[in-house]
Amino acid sequence: MSEVVVFSGGPHPSLGSPSKSGEVAQRNRINELAVAADYVVAADSGLHLALACGRMPDLVIGDMDSVNPVLLEQARGAGAEIRSFPQDKDATDLELALETVNSAVEPKFDSVTVIGSQAGRIGHLLSGILLLGSERFAGLRIDAWFGDTYLAIVRDSRRLLAETGQFVSVMAINGTAQGVRSTGLRWAFEGEELSPGSTRGVSNEFLEPIATISVDQGCLAIIIDKEQRS
Repeated sequence: MSEVVVFSGGPHPSLGSPSKSGEVAQRNRINELAVAADYVVAADSGLHLALACGRMPDLVIGDMDSVNPVLLEQARGAGAEIRSFPQDKDATDLELALETVNSAVEPKFDSVTVIGSQAGRIGHLLSGILLLGSERFAGLRIDAWFGDTYLAIVRDSRRLLAETGQFVSVMAINGTAQGVRSTGLRWAFEGEELSPGSTRGVSNEFLEPIATISVDQGCLAIIIDKEQRS
């Protein structure tokens, strides 16, 4: 399986030196993903986070409206491919990055992890989550980290790891999901229908360190938050 990491643009509060144990663990997790990836894409100022994590991207793509020009030239000098687009465009930089990954022929990528941020404009965050569930990318296994929140796109089944008691939300996106099932969660899904906009799957909870979630038809966004019940 060929794996890609896409560093999205936008504000990244974690760019500074992590000071808390959770922040250190998150940075280590991102570093490991970046180092192990077969290919790394930086969407515009995602270049800043990629370099902070010790990985020179293979491709920098976007309108370059928020990227540090010195770092961009550093990437160019190191051999990274630079694809610049006009600021007056009809797609976000993240969409351009995912389209590039999805259209690759040799090598053909199977899995993509998006590293993003919870900060910034809510429109960008919401559109980014909906983008990950687009039918265009149905052939990719998609995971994402928005800050310290993990998101998985599920079109068949997933095995999920978390601490007992940790919150997890299950949401249908881009259409109604049919035949949703789960194991290891406090409130089980038993082959039911889940519609976009329903809060049925919000703030569920891990009963065990391992849970499974599957769907017969449709697309689910699985969101695991760091927050614990007190």
